[in-house]
Amino acid sequence: MRIKHLRTRMILLLVGLLALVLGAFFVAVHSATDSSAERQARQQLQVGGDVFIRLLELRGKGLEAATQILAADFGFREAVASGDLPTIRSALVNQARRIDADEAWFFDAEGITRVSSAVTEGRSFSLISAIQRLDDNVFVALIDDQPYLIVDADVMAPLLVGQVVMAFRLDVELAKSMKRLTGLEVTFDTGQAGGVVDRVGTLQLPQGVIGLEAPASSSLTLNQHVFLATQITLLEQQGFSIKTQLLSPMAEVIAISSRLERKLLFITLIALALSSLAAFVMASSLSRPVSLLAEAARRIGQGDYSRPALLKRSDELGLLAESIDDMRQEIALRERQIAHNIYHDPLTGLGNWTKIRDELTEIIARGGSGVLVAFDLAESDDLLKAHGQAFSSLVIQASADRIWSKVPDSSMLAYHPGQGFLLILSGVDADQSTITADNLISALSERMVINELEFNLVWLAGIVAWPQHSEDPDELLRQVAIAAADARPGLARIAIYQAQRDQDYMRRLRLIHDIHFAPQLRELSVVYQPKLDLASGEVRQVEALIRWHHSELGFISPDEFILLAEQTGSIHKLTQWILEAVASQMRIWTDKGVELQVAINVSALDLDNEGFADQVAAVLQAHNINPVSLAVEVTESALMINPARSLRSLHRLRDMGISLAVDDYGTGYSSLAMLKSLPVQDLKIDKSFVLELTEGSDDAVIVRSTIELAHNMGLKVIAEGVENAVSLEWLRALGCDTAQGYFISRPIAALDLETWLQANRTTYKKLEHS
Repeated sequence: MRIKHLRTRMILLLVGLLALVLGAFFVAVHSATDSSAERQARQQLQVGGDVFIRLLELRGKGLEAATQILAADFGFREAVASGDLPTIRSALVNQARRIDADEAWFFDAEGITRVSSAVTEGRSFSLISAIQRLDDNVFVALIDDQPYLIVDADVMAPLLVGQVVMAFRLDVELAKSMKRLTGLEVTFDTGQAGGVVDRVGTLQLPQGVIGLEAPASSSLTLNQHVFLATQITLLEQQGFSIKTQLLSPMAEVIAISSRLERKLLFITLIALALSSLAAFVMASSLSRPVSLLAEAARRIGQGDYSRPALLKRSDELGLLAESIDDMRQEIALRERQIAHNIYHDPLTGLGNWTKIRDELTEIIARGGSGVLVAFDLAESDDLLKAHGQAFSSLVIQASADRIWSKVPDSSMLAYHPGQGFLLILSGVDADQSTITADNLISALSERMVINELEFNLVWLAGIVAWPQHSEDPDELLRQVAIAAADARPGLARIAIYQAQRDQDYMRRLRLIHDIHFAPQLRELSVVYQPKLDLASGEVRQVEALIRWHHSELGFISPDEFILLAEQTGSIHKLTQWILEAVASQMRIWTDKGVELQVAINVSALDLDNEGFADQVAAVLQAHNINPVSLAVEVTESALMINPARSLRSLHRLRDMGISLAVDDYGTGYSSLAMLKSLPVQDLKIDKSFVLELTEGSDDAVIVRSTIELAHNMGLKVIAEGVENAVSLEWLRALGCDTAQGYFISRPIAALDLETWLQANRTTYKKLEHS
């Protein structure tokens, strides 16, 4: 008979399918229950075995620490050094009682028993049949056919003068303690020549019962109880053995499995009985799953990811529910990752700047005192340039692993790119933290090998303390950066924050920021200092000098801002600006008929730029300036930074017709061979040799020899720092070619220079003939 109603067909179909599925499910679960129960017991046994080993190691560590306390005690070491055996015996016995040791010995440096709770004094410790290391100074040993856990500690004064040994028997009490912690029956077996000579534990095993080697396990029936048993070998040596039998009872697991099967059968029958009702209800309630999924989507949208969005159905709605739940889990995972990334550095896995700031806020709010330490890699920029970002990242990761293993337990370590490692030390003062910081720097500075490259790093540290310096986390982080910047390699590798450095540091930061905008704000200007030709008395050359008049800070010394520009990379922008300014002024002078060669100073970083010569050529061409009208002065020390690249840039400039001069000669370390290889025409003697020039002085000897040397090499000599007529005439007499200094003229603006040239056209010619 054909069933006409869709609802009826759906009910019958669903009931039949449900009966089939539930039956298959019951059979599958029933067949899997026993194996699952045994697997669970095996897992419990394996975990228990791991816990047992760990507990035994921890017990050994604790006993070792207690033994080392006695060995490190000053009074005990003094008694050992003096041979005071009664005092040694008393201390040994008292400590053994305190830590519940079964046996205790003291051996002298030759290994002879001097004091013992059980061994005759004066003979070697020969009662051990076998011994095997468990961990560091913790051993398992067979003493008088009994299993023991023994620990030792060296007595140093300061050389080795003896050894303290404590022994703890592996007995029933220890087995009971292990049972309470692992939930397993524990038995210690002592074996000799393949047989069991002693067995103690929480469960009496027949003498013939020997478990399997761990981690394998086997079923064992004792007194009508089923156990899973495994065996852990603690000692195996020269026919002697100490083994631990671990047994996990199966009764509880089997009982749980049986109850589960009964419940599952009951549920299956109930489900089958209710299937028709469920099918009827489902046909008329398809809207409910949709409502549930909509509610789940709403919760996810509100950020509630705690409840799963699952429907126990296998149709499209069930698939939709699974997709929504997968989306819930993925969104929750991403948000957890985002939350983690907010407080952790992705490279090192350590806390980041935000984490360290929040931690400082909480600690300071609780009161007390502490120290913030910043560790900065001195040559990070050089490392990046030499080996690249990937290698630098490996260095930081290796350094993070190294410092993490050395920091105190109560501290907090973080990493902030650009600032290095940050360490919070609570409850210590600056002096204590200096010792900690020095130890950590020593660890960080040890030889490192990465990608088969061996090297040592130079780390610096800055220290700031609260509440002495500040109680504001942001202020502390700023101050510790200042302190780290003050540190220098060597003895001054750790710097404590000083309040007076704050103003200098803030000024430095202000200048670093503002120098980038100085050209746009028209705060830069150029002044020109005449160079006097001593032979003719004429001025044919001037030196262009950059000046910065800050809108708020006033005049900024070139010695201050040029160094900052070189350190921050802004020097290229300043060089471009002065090139444009000088070329523009040269064009004006040329149009007026004023013929002057203008010299500009360039940085080592400019010469290090392969495109610098092209940059100069482009500016000269844009203003239609003959290159012979331009001179470039470069300091002697700048040529030593990258001689090969600087030499290439100088040759290209010289090939264009630009005159070249070595500035501040005598203050660097260039050799005559290098000077000879430079394509320069002028040698400029540093003003420090000219300012106090008198006949017979050391400066006079240096200046005279420099002039002779330069002329012999075909170079002209420029002397700067001429402050008086005596020096000028002395230089003229020695054959110096050009002089420059305040006696001739201070650096002046371009319009003032034109006036000065008109007013002094014949002044120095008259001086020459007077």
